[in-house]
Amino acid sequence: MANLGLPSYTVSKSLVDSYKNLNVTDKSEKTKMVTLKTSDNKTFVVKKSTVLISETIRHLIEDDCAEDVIPLENITGDVLEKVLVFLKKHATVMEFLYGPVEPSDEEREKVADEIMMWDTEFIEGLESDQMLFDLIFAANYLDILTLMELTCEVVARKIRDMTPEQIREYLRIENDYSAEAEAKVRADNSWAFKQ
Repeated sequence: MANLGLPSYTVSKSLVDSYKNLNVTDKSEKTKMVTLKTSDNKTFVVKKSTVLISETIRHLIEDDCAEDVIPLENITGDVLEKVLVFLKKHATVMEFLYGPVEPSDEEREKVADEIMMWDTEFIEGLESDQMLFDLIFAANYLDILTLMELTCEVVARKIRDMTPEQIREYLRIENDYSAEAEAKVRADNSWAFKQ
């Protein structure tokens, strides 16, 4: 894994190679458009270079499995819209970092700082925790490692100081223990419930 210079952000070597190859191949490849169709029948036409960060879509394209329209059955239009905002920003960074001209260390550091600030604003701009969870599912389905790491890190920070009951409520996990079974687990593991 190549390090983007961001804390905990890793990029697969195959993704780096895809961006490097994109810069040495025909210029029309860089601007080639891809159509994505969501579960609620919304379509989005985006640059191929934008969606390459999605390992799922990249493999569909590279293996010639993608038709004229790539169906994304598990993602709604409003979620894909947010994913595409994220991908467009990160694709620009990938093209800069792994383009034909090697950036200097200072340029890399500046870009890393800018993308971390942008990621923070992106997350803070989400309208609800439900959208955050939907982005986690979309990142998993589309295999977008950077989005998955970012969104999971946000959830981890939110639940860090919560009690088990608060975590259960936040994550909408139904308590399937009977009162007796829960009391037994708490008694057997009392060390875990001390504050």
